Amino acid sequence: MIVAAFITESAMHDAAAELRQVPGCAVETYGATQPQNEEGAWSILPLVMLGGGMVGGLGGFGMQAYATTISYPLDIGGRPDLSWPSYIPATFELAVLGAVLAGIFGYFITMRLPRLYDPVDDAVAMRDVMAGGHVVVACTSDISGVREILARHDPLSIELVGS
Repeated sequence: MIVAAFITESAMHDAAAELRQVPGCAVETYGATQPQNEEGAWSILPLVMLGGGMVGGLGGFGMQAYATTISYPLDIGGRPDLSWPSYIPATFELAVLGAVLAGIFGYFITMRLPRLYDPVDDAVAMRDVMAGGHVVVACTSDISGVREILARHDPLSIELVGS
């Protein structure tokens, strides 16, 4: 694992873009601020939350429909067994609950949490990230080629972490 610290965010993005062209090289960027326009920076999390909301809403509606039509039908004032307008509040609440739970668990899965230790945390450059530093981490077997690419972008430091 190679860790390189940069002065500016644009230099970090240029180096990361070039490293992403290297086959078999996994690239991660770290910075104190959210990246502005990183190519390919889309998240699957909204789709996971949409799916969780749909499952929660359909599950809540189905549960109420099953309970009032099949499991325990009641004749209350001539109301039909499948009186769907009365299901709307609970269906909405269960849809929101499903979306929130899917969002929480989806976030943990996509961010690989809880991750209590990562070898990149041992790098000296990672100590400056929260103070405004910009770091690129490249995991590859071609260490010399990646080191040459990083050196072209004028980093503050390049260090080899882990094995």
